[in-house]
Amino acid sequence: MKGIFDRVQKFIREGEVFSPELALDVVNFQLENNPIYRKFAQRWGKNRVKSLEDIPFFPVEFFKRERVFSCGEAEGYFLSSGTTGERSRVFYNSRSLQLYKISALRSFPFKGRPILSLIPSFSLFPQSSLSFMISLFPAVEYLNSSYHLEPKEAYQKLKGKKGVLFLTSTQLLRLSRWLEAEGSLLPEIEVVIETGGYKGLDLKYNRDELHDYAKRFFPSAEFWSEYGMAELFSQFYAPSRRPYIPHPWAEVLTRGRELLRVFDFASLCTVSALLVPDLVEATEAGFLVLGRATEEERGCGYVFR
Repeated sequence: MKGIFDRVQKFIREGEVFSPELALDVVNFQLENNPIYRKFAQRWGKNRVKSLEDIPFFPVEFFKRERVFSCGEAEGYFLSSGTTGERSRVFYNSRSLQLYKISALRSFPFKGRPILSLIPSFSLFPQSSLSFMISLFPAVEYLNSSYHLEPKEAYQKLKGKKGVLFLTSTQLLRLSRWLEAEGSLLPEIEVVIETGGYKGLDLKYNRDELHDYAKRFFPSAEFWSEYGMAELFSQFYAPSRRPYIPHPWAEVLTRGRELLRVFDFASLCTVSALLVPDLVEATEAGFLVLGRATEEERGCGYVFR
């Protein structure tokens, strides 16, 4: 374990180009040490992999009903933010959180800037991976004690403040509607980063439509999105109307328009090769999220029970 962990940790810190060789070593480590992933791979005739084309991509839906872990004993778990049905449990230990931290700090595009967070603190929500991610950044000022938002209270706390504002898409919509109704603005905010959660919106918005609406009330701010999930220990960022940018240690292996296939070295202690039920369009510049896949697009060929 120590050898593969040290190699992965070094690669997340320093890697400049995706490493197929290390990726294969990670997959074979996980096949050997993760019974659920091994069982899934064996249904496709995979006991070991020798090329990227051999890698079995593990559907994130299995985290809802299986204990998926590759690094011995787990010490805790994150819960996904699903609003309906079962929620995923994503197990971790101190080593896997170290990889998460290195990845989060390296990928964050606004290092050294003060952070304003309407995402509540990790101490209040210890099973939220999003709250954990925010806790890793220095100089965070928490302005909310729950994921629910009281727009008037949020406005009073944000008024006159500068910095990078983190909030969910639902929070951004509620706050923007309140600002519109009150005829108010938050002109000092420099960057707005919304963290997704579109399925929680009461109207159908895509990322760019939501940003275009909200920009009216944050006239000086750059608008960005963060793409992440409990099952993925790395995150991706994108400015409005631009694709999300992969990393050497978190590479998107989707080609063209299909379900998201991502290889995340920071997910060493669960499964690194993940199949996500988001329809994306991959280009040389990154990937655009087109929306949640339909049941037909997901297919059912990956079920192994």
